[in-house]
Amino acid sequence: MKAALAFFRPQRQDAALFGLGGLMVFAHAPIGLAPLALLALIGLFWFWQQAPTLTRAVQQSMWFGFGFFGVGVSWLISSIYLFADVPLPLSVVAVFIFIAFLTAYFMLAGALVGWLKRPEPGRVDQAWHWLGLMPAVWVLAELIRGSLFGGFPFLVTGNSHLYSSLAGYVPVIGAMGVSWLVALSAGILLWLFKTRTWVLSATALALIWGGGVLLGRVDWVTPKGNPVDIALLQGNVPQDQKWQGSQLMPTLERYVSMTRDNMGADVIVWPETAVPGYFDVVERGALRSFIRDAQLLEKDILLGVIRRDDAGEAYFNSIVNAGDPTQFYDKRHLVPFSEFFPFYDLLSVISGWFDIPFSEFTAGATDQAPLQLGAHQVGLSVCYEMAFGTELAPSARAADFLVTVSNDAWFAHTFEPAQQMQDAQMRALELGREIARATNTGYTAIVGVDGQIRSQLPLYEAGVLRGEIQPYQGETPFVRWGHTPLWLATLGMLGLALFLRFRQRIRQPRREQSQ
Repeated sequence: MKAALAFFRPQRQDAALFGLGGLMVFAHAPIGLAPLALLALIGLFWFWQQAPTLTRAVQQSMWFGFGFFGVGVSWLISSIYLFADVPLPLSVVAVFIFIAFLTAYFMLAGALVGWLKRPEPGRVDQAWHWLGLMPAVWVLAELIRGSLFGGFPFLVTGNSHLYSSLAGYVPVIGAMGVSWLVALSAGILLWLFKTRTWVLSATALALIWGGGVLLGRVDWVTPKGNPVDIALLQGNVPQDQKWQGSQLMPTLERYVSMTRDNMGADVIVWPETAVPGYFDVVERGALRSFIRDAQLLEKDILLGVIRRDDAGEAYFNSIVNAGDPTQFYDKRHLVPFSEFFPFYDLLSVISGWFDIPFSEFTAGATDQAPLQLGAHQVGLSVCYEMAFGTELAPSARAADFLVTVSNDAWFAHTFEPAQQMQDAQMRALELGREIARATNTGYTAIVGVDGQIRSQLPLYEAGVLRGEIQPYQGETPFVRWGHTPLWLATLGMLGLALFLRFRQRIRQPRREQSQ
């Protein structure tokens, strides 16, 4: 028991590690000071190098992770306490458990570094640690975090360099590939500080960052036909009113009015669950005439709504085309502990603490094809799915452009909406498709294939973003390969590290015998 408590007892340098982790968050949206990611990783790698034992490396990673996720996903308290009616003490405990869970991935990285690095490194060993081992382990931890238990790819390091020259690599190796380049750059800067090898270090950095400039000039995809006139609706319905029965008709009236003012658009998009109820109910009732008119006019109006199966036993977080209700998309990647509860039989008591409407969605089929809207194939996604580039790649391959919807009112006035917008910008770069994003409270925007926001509505204001979205054809290397090269590279580096470790173990007794 004493040993366990001692593990969590902070040492003097742990305050610096906690601060570095918290500082790294500000490299991401909405602050966007990208060099802070480099600074934070330089500090972490330095402390890892000084760690005398594996246990100490894990402790260092823990305090870094507490700082990073403690600041970076603190927005979770907003949805749990303010909108799920969970008492404040339980909300704090729930958020801390989630932060500790995410921090465990950093601790895994620290454990690998502590185990694989040489205990008394010489100059060559230090170069290997900073340039090979640590960047590879950092990215491996991100890859695992982005896939294990459904994946939690929050605040991927590469996202912080959306506006740097490293963004040129995103269509090739994805955001997590850029994470490796950021970590490698941090290692090179550490090596420069340690050895003063100015020419070699400057050359390496110039090749990495200059390569991004050159790749940024490559047109991986080409325009296809004329732009599409699109209208993205932002109702700005407060989350504390959204699910109230008394607000159903005012909400629908607001969106119907916005829609009728923009019937000249080729495609009209309502946000996620803009209709706070079942589609089959409003189709027969409140939206009956509206949907009938959309069908008569053959108008593509994408509604964020809850859809039930024919038996009425399962319900989905969906997008339904009011102009042709046989066209729909069901969200595939659900949010754990919000849209569904893993191990429900075991956690049913916990699920009762959260007053979240429709918190037991069914996941949609994994092989859903893009919708045919007018002359174009359009790939759809809902909210959290924008964080998973490899899952969106098959849809992007077949689609001319992408549409995503979200309701970030759960996290209004926190960092989360900006972080999710940054995810969407990275997906546009990775997938080589323009993205139209309709949200309840913001960020409602159109993103170009260069990852830049071409037009956007003000936050927390009702309005319609009327603009043009350009269809594209062709594939980026990332769409073709996904994370496969990155997995192979990181596991290859891990294999090399294992080889070096065991070779040292074999040679050490021989040296002692010869002495």
